[in-house]
Amino acid sequence: MTYRLGVYLLSIVLLGLSTNGCMFMRLRQDLRQVETKDAIIRGRVSYDAAVEAPTLLLLFTADGGEKDIVDFTVMQGPGLYAFMVPQGTYYVAAFIDQNQDMRPDDGEIYGFFGSPDPVVVSQAGTINGIDLVLDRVIREGVLDTEFWASKVLDSSSASVYISGAGIVADLDDSHFSPQYAEKGLWEPYATLKEVGIGLFFLEEYDPAKIPVLFVYGAAGHAQNWRVLFEHMDREHFQPWFFNYPSGLDLEFVGGALDGGIQWLHERYRFDALFVVAHSMGGLVARHAILQNVYEDRQDYIKLFVTISTPWGGHRAAAKGVQYAPAVVPSWRDMVPESDFIAGLYRRPLPDTVPHYLFFSYSGRSGMMDENNDGAVTLESQLDYRVQRRAKGLYGFDEDHVRVLFSDDVINAFNGILRERAETLPQRGILEKMFSAPAPNAEGVKNNVPWRDDQH
Repeated sequence: MTYRLGVYLLSIVLLGLSTNGCMFMRLRQDLRQVETKDAIIRGRVSYDAAVEAPTLLLLFTADGGEKDIVDFTVMQGPGLYAFMVPQGTYYVAAFIDQNQDMRPDDGEIYGFFGSPDPVVVSQAGTINGIDLVLDRVIREGVLDTEFWASKVLDSSSASVYISGAGIVADLDDSHFSPQYAEKGLWEPYATLKEVGIGLFFLEEYDPAKIPVLFVYGAAGHAQNWRVLFEHMDREHFQPWFFNYPSGLDLEFVGGALDGGIQWLHERYRFDALFVVAHSMGGLVARHAILQNVYEDRQDYIKLFVTISTPWGGHRAAAKGVQYAPAVVPSWRDMVPESDFIAGLYRRPLPDTVPHYLFFSYSGRSGMMDENNDGAVTLESQLDYRVQRRAKGLYGFDEDHVRVLFSDDVINAFNGILRERAETLPQRGILEKMFSAPAPNAEGVKNNVPWRDDQH
């Protein structure tokens, strides 16, 4: 059964109720994986980046006086991880599987968290800082290797983990495609286990270029950004993109995004990062930026551009939460005045992070009485709480999908990148003045193969 993902959340909820029962069957099956899990244990795995081998990360429980391995995941390099868990007492361990036999063998490197103090989960929420440094060598008798090797990946439950921070990726990879976008919405936990959450590069990191991080929205995928990638100034800016299952709850996704940004900053020490987001991705990005500024006390995020974001939430999400046979977790956060939406405005964006708000007003959805762009109302896009503090407002006669391919949007976007870059302290990147015109976007609309499943 096919579905037009480009119509975004409204049609997903309202049309889905009547025509896509199979989608909700898939969703119910996916949600059963986490029915008993009500907290998140989150941390970072660190080790010598020169080691090229997968890492097995294991979650132990000590409930009842006996240790057991209750979950594990495979990481392809150092980075962030998280496990969803019920209440209980836990330990976390990891080893670098040098010979890839899924066993901790003599001479391999490992680390452990919970000796002597375990992680105690007594209520729902997120427990941060469960970090592991893999710097110990496995020797005979040090570990119960048979016990550690007692489970195989196929028998583990649904781990939540962040993988791929800083890896150079091929945009044409199937993980960044519309097919995975659909799966990420309707089977978020299965997609999370299969693909993970990642923050990827299109090229090797270059300290002479300002990184520009792109965040897509509901049912979105990295390939939505292709035209903007192709028409931005790649001599002075390097595009990064965030990849995540869009059905997950947005607070967790925003926290994961901030964690990935933090890990990359610790590695590369860039002094400026620009963030660009479309649709629901703007909500995710704002949550991450607020956490980065207020909790992490960082000041390297220097620009925030959002495109067609439902700042006031989406009324159809409330309908979906109320009437749908199964509820996509991100829908709950999209309900107007949900705890997540309200939390985005309890603290302002600092003046050091100027926000440029792009909105779209072409296209009409007959399911909404208000003016809209075919998916999101203008009322939500121009929520006064955001509009009054925006550095600039830009309206475009485009619908919710085509706004990402608009000549005017591309030109305005490139102009803002240049303008903001010129305000930064002089660095190697700015020694070359922006004397050349922005990349020419003329004819982009006519050359884009329009897709119904893009948004």
